[in-house]
Amino acid sequence: MQTLDVSATTILADVLMFSFWQRWLLVLIPLLLVACSDATPTPTITPVEPASRHDLARHYAPIIYQGVASDQDFIAAVNFDGDWIGNNNWEHQPDGDLRAFVYHSIIETETHWYVFYAFYHPRDYTDEPCAESDGCHENDMESLEVVVRKDGTRFGRPMALFTLAHNHIYLYAFDGSGVKRGTLKVRGKVRIEENHPVVWVETFGHGIYGKAKILSPHTIRYHPGDDAQRPPSLSAGNVGYALLDIADTLWLHRHEIGPGKLFDQPFAYRGETLPAAFDGDDWGEDKANPPWGYEQETAHTSLQRGDFFLDPARAYAVFAHEPGPVAQSYLYNPFLVDHP
Repeated sequence: MQTLDVSATTILADVLMFSFWQRWLLVLIPLLLVACSDATPTPTITPVEPASRHDLARHYAPIIYQGVASDQDFIAAVNFDGDWIGNNNWEHQPDGDLRAFVYHSIIETETHWYVFYAFYHPRDYTDEPCAESDGCHENDMESLEVVVRKDGTRFGRPMALFTLAHNHIYLYAFDGSGVKRGTLKVRGKVRIEENHPVVWVETFGHGIYGKAKILSPHTIRYHPGDDAQRPPSLSAGNVGYALLDIADTLWLHRHEIGPGKLFDQPFAYRGETLPAAFDGDDWGEDKANPPWGYEQETAHTSLQRGDFFLDPARAYAVFAHEPGPVAQSYLYNPFLVDHP
């Protein structure tokens, strides 16, 4: 009988407890439903139409601080003298058209855009007379590349900057990109002005750097514009440059190889013969490279001459590491049409 009393008491306590929580649930559930109905829904990010290649090239076109000692440091077009001959550019430099043009290309994969720029100078020279310095040569082309990750926005997210200076490629990271060293170490963060990356180009030799350099005796600030301008003086404040597509200009002349033509020093690239250098005779024979002719930083890697420009996704995966996938197949590459 005592056991029955205990069980009855327990059952009664359970009933009362259930009734207590039931009453609270009847109060709380409507309140929760009202709160959920008033909550702001999580916004859905809809990818926008990516920018055209022309707009991408303009968006990432660099601000260029060019060291200047004479008009030999003015950026120009390769055919500044009205022809596509390489070995007459040294003598034509004083009377040539020295309006500023910058060559560019864009190559696209499923994950990235590779935006390439190249600066041409008719002369690479030195502070000393060329006969004494042994450092001069006809034609000069140094380049840079901005690597952009597609992220659903119109212009993507810039990740890395590569610059070329003579026989080396230098790597810089955009702020917050998470880019780390591969075979190249990260030299610093990219500086931005007016939403454009900034580079510094040395006087005389024209090597390009992504970190501030002291440029003397004068400096010209080149910026992307609608018109190609010639600097009015050695210390011009701002000078606009126009963009030229490499695929529609230099690349069309790639088979013009040999003395008296635009290019020389042929080499084999995946079954095709390409020129490694501009044809040049003054003070040094065939010393300047077109965009696909660079051999910098290929030693001790699986890369070959030409990969930095022609197969940039492959080169990027060797030179640097970044969070997320780096696709190796191309959606647009006018230079590897026959070699996907």
